[in-house]
Amino acid sequence: MAAPSPVTSVVLIAARAALDGPLRPVLAMLDDVAVPYVTVDTTEDAAARLLLGERDQVPCVLVDVGDVARGEAPVTMVESRLRSLREMVPWAAPVLVARAPSTALVLAGMRSGAVDLLDVEIETAGTLWHLLGRIAAVHHDRQAQRKNVAALRAMIEEMLRDLVKTERRSIDLEHRLAMRDRPSGPVEVGTDLDATRPPILYVVEDDRDVADQLVDALEEAGLTTFAFISGEEAVAQGERMANRGEAIDLLLCDLRLPGIDGLETVRRIRTHKPGLAAFLMTGYSDVEAATSAADLGVVGFVLKPFDDLRALVTRIKEQAQAAMQRTREHHYLQRIKERHDHVLQRYRKLAAEIDR
Repeated sequence: MAAPSPVTSVVLIAARAALDGPLRPVLAMLDDVAVPYVTVDTTEDAAARLLLGERDQVPCVLVDVGDVARGEAPVTMVESRLRSLREMVPWAAPVLVARAPSTALVLAGMRSGAVDLLDVEIETAGTLWHLLGRIAAVHHDRQAQRKNVAALRAMIEEMLRDLVKTERRSIDLEHRLAMRDRPSGPVEVGTDLDATRPPILYVVEDDRDVADQLVDALEEAGLTTFAFISGEEAVAQGERMANRGEAIDLLLCDLRLPGIDGLETVRRIRTHKPGLAAFLMTGYSDVEAATSAADLGVVGFVLKPFDDLRALVTRIKEQAQAAMQRTREHHYLQRIKERHDHVLQRYRKLAAEIDR
């Protein structure tokens, strides 16, 4: 017994009354083999002890099922206790402890994930030592398996990243060739996949002075801007651009307009451009409109007159650039999924297998 213990510690889950009675021989054996141990009343306490330790430590979990062996609790309690421990600490390797266990108890333990059973009536310090060695071997095997799984997952994920990079370049090249060779000629503005274009905005404002002020400031900031004096005009143009495959990144729309209002304008344009980012402009506070806008997922409100036009333009530009990037990423992923769905399905299946 002079050799160091194959495990770093033992956690014994048992009722306090059992420690002074049926389990006293177990405590004596643990003292004989000089293995540090702690006793806890519940599975939760044991899990807390184990989770505080490092993964490279080798703990042994002893689970007292003496009450089941004595007929004081049903055999199903074995499964219940081990399942609870496994859910909280999946990497634990539990050992059942009982005096003269029945065949039904042993089978229930093995089927529920116990790696061994310690019979208090016949075990000695020597057999306990060998049992701890088996626990250490199980732990090291599981640790090696986890490392192999992590390495395999990392390799697969690296392959997928390379696939995505390659497909991005391929999609970009195909897109440029398609735009160049269009029978109807090149598009007037960029498409969602065009990474070189500036953000494209719609400004819907019936006050021409306000519209001109906004368009000038936005164009000066490098944004392509289309202005409309009514929601109907914006919706019609949005439909035409969507049909031609042209991009719209952000909508800046007055809340009150002649004809359909700003909320309805957002709804209708989104039928052609789902998820389009939108700001609403208003010169007054309207709780009901604010609630409706929140339900629509509007990015925010812009109060008129503009206190700081430069700050507003900066905010709109940032939102438009972010929206443009999100849309492009969405298109990339959709195209990649369409082309390589079988590869992705195999990856998901493999990931599920190695996580078991």
